[in-house]
Amino acid sequence: MNGRITSLTVRNFRSIRGDISISLDAPTVLIHGPNGTGKTSLLSAIELGLTGAVSSLARFDPNYLTYLPHKLSPDKSAHVAIQADEKLYGGAGGKLTATGSTIQGEGKVSEEQARFYTERCYLAQATLGRLLEIYEHQDARNSDSPLTRFVKEILGLDALDALIDGLHLSGDVRRFREPSPLFWAARSDAPELDRAVATASARSETAERERDQIEVNLRELSKTILNADEAITPDRLRPELEQRAAEHEEKLGRLAKIRRDLNAAAAQVAVAANTEIGAVRAVAEASSSAAREALAQWQTRSGVRLESLLTTIQEAFPEIPASSSDPTAAHAAATRAVQGAGTRLRRTVDADDATTKALGEIATSVSQGQGRLDAIERELAAKGGANRELAEALSAISNHIIDDHCPVCSRDYGELGNGPLAAHVSKEIGRLVTAAGRVEALVSDRSNTLAALTDARRKQTELQGTLLSPTERESVVFDLAQRDEWLNSLRELETEVVLGSRLIRDTTQSAQTLATLNSQTTSISGLRAELDNYGLQLGIKPEPSDASLAAIIQTMTSELDRQEAIESAVKANLERALTNLRTFAVAQQSLQDTTKELEALKEKQAKSATCRQNADRRIAVAKDLLTRAQTIRGNHVRDIFNEELNTVWRQLFIRLAPDENFVPAFALPQIAGRPIEAVLETHYRSGGKGGNPRAMLSAGNLNTAALTLFLSMHLSVQPKLPWLVIDDPVQSMDEVHIAQFAALLRTLKQHGRQVIIAVHDRQLFDYLSLELSPTFNGDRLITVELGRNAEGFTTAPWALTTFEPDRAVAA
Repeated sequence: MNGRITSLTVRNFRSIRGDISISLDAPTVLIHGPNGTGKTSLLSAIELGLTGAVSSLARFDPNYLTYLPHKLSPDKSAHVAIQADEKLYGGAGGKLTATGSTIQGEGKVSEEQARFYTERCYLAQATLGRLLEIYEHQDARNSDSPLTRFVKEILGLDALDALIDGLHLSGDVRRFREPSPLFWAARSDAPELDRAVATASARSETAERERDQIEVNLRELSKTILNADEAITPDRLRPELEQRAAEHEEKLGRLAKIRRDLNAAAAQVAVAANTEIGAVRAVAEASSSAAREALAQWQTRSGVRLESLLTTIQEAFPEIPASSSDPTAAHAAATRAVQGAGTRLRRTVDADDATTKALGEIATSVSQGQGRLDAIERELAAKGGANRELAEALSAISNHIIDDHCPVCSRDYGELGNGPLAAHVSKEIGRLVTAAGRVEALVSDRSNTLAALTDARRKQTELQGTLLSPTERESVVFDLAQRDEWLNSLRELETEVVLGSRLIRDTTQSAQTLATLNSQTTSISGLRAELDNYGLQLGIKPEPSDASLAAIIQTMTSELDRQEAIESAVKANLERALTNLRTFAVAQQSLQDTTKELEALKEKQAKSATCRQNADRRIAVAKDLLTRAQTIRGNHVRDIFNEELNTVWRQLFIRLAPDENFVPAFALPQIAGRPIEAVLETHYRSGGKGGNPRAMLSAGNLNTAALTLFLSMHLSVQPKLPWLVIDDPVQSMDEVHIAQFAALLRTLKQHGRQVIIAVHDRQLFDYLSLELSPTFNGDRLITVELGRNAEGFTTAPWALTTFEPDRAVAA
């Protein structure tokens, strides 16, 4: 089986303070550290990360969660993260936090794998100590030996034995008469009790139906008072219904008074309408009403459009007036503001376009000037050796040339065969004079070009300072487009704005004319204010000052009819609700009496039925559980205490103690279903049985027997997990046993097991590091040395050793 634990990260866990992170990706991992530095805590962290619990601690202290976080942990919690081969164990889980009361997170392996790890893969130091206890003197006062008690605890057989003993009574139902005397009484009383419950249930259902029907009627009549989920309480609901009825009666009286006053006002208006001024006023009222209706129609159509447009424009130009009093003035002010802003924005865009064009032309000039300057520099570099002073010097020397001997170095130029020396010097003087003239022209041209380039770059810098950024230009362009759209919308509304202003003037003039006529009619001059007061009492919105008094009276009369009808209906409902409430109280009391009787009978019936059902169920469950427990115990014993376990244990023990003649073994139980009594014995190698290992083996071999017992339990079945994690396994071993144990570990490593060993002895750690060092390519060894720094924090440096061929042997 492939698959390893690859890494472990621990923070503030048990005796480990601070953060440590180590790699475990090797077939063998050795962990060393003095006592108290955290070896056992590190192995417990591995168990927690893999299984989600620390079973090695739970066996001794059920409250072990309290002690998992380090005492000095800043957040009062411990953190563990472990990684293993995801192809075998999946990618989820492995990150856990212990808060002192709970463990948050899930283990890396499944529940079945976790159980295998706890029982077969991890041998804690405390567990090894308990294994050694099986060889101590047996207490004669106990029925089970320490070995038997320990084996039952490891395998769960003590719980099975206790369960089987407790289920003995379930074999015969007559055994339950004395502990359950009510069982038989419940059987005999059941038929009569069922009939009484049925009779009481029928009476209760009849009373409930009557009560529910009355409640439905009452809720419908009182829906303005009661909430849908509110219970009906007659004592609370009756005063409120009576108060509501009195309030509606009083309101009907006020409405009757208003009706009398409105009838008198209508008669007074009719008399005034028969006079000459009354006829003129009627015409003025019609004219004013028509003007108001026309203005209202304009306001609902064009007025809404104008107001919406002006509201939008006022967000940019708050100084624009509202359109309610003078639409023409507001329209003109908005048009001027939008046109002015559009002109300014367009100038800004045009100026930015001109600047952009100028920058493009200057950039071309700068590029061309720089190219010309680079060409001049290259030509000047090529003419670097040409100057007029050298030509003058050669001309002075040429007067001293008589033959082909150089007057400077005395060399015979004729040896070169290139003609006379004087001719050569004369030619060189001409070349230098020509080149010097070209250099002077290039220097002048460079100066002019550099000045022009500097001026162009200065202008370029100045223009770039005035250029709009892309964001600014985008904002200006969109603002200009918005102004154009507003201006188009304002032009579309020009005609409607003129119409609205005219309608406002007409409405104002008509209202003023009607007000003058009303003031001239002394008989009804104070009637309008009185009608406004009645309107407030009826909740009617006040009519305009030019509205017809007859129309106002008609509107109020219609509203008065409506409110009187509503109040009369509500008052009648409240009176019916009071009648139903009295009936409901009687029905409710009857239902309560019947329900109490039924509940008492049902409670007695339920107790009787529960006694019978629980008795029958418990008897059946107990019988089935007894059978299954006996079967499970037998199967479990056969699976563990078989010849295969003894064979593996024998092979491992002989390998670690080759000189011991007596080999420990389990005495196999032969009778299925009987309580197990685990007994150890020894077998002589040449045949025959010996006594108990305590009497036959030395102390060192007893420790070896305990260790090999654990290894045999791991190897006797197909492993679900390829790991062996052992805490300080070489207690009381001599050098021979330790050497054989190291050889056994090498064998286990070659058979696909990942071995993690923790030791506290330094010399033993160095010896195992040497013995378990890699012996083939691909083999690895990881060593971890636990310690503490000056501040008390845990340190865990780890080292990886790989296979290195022996070059000397190879040579």
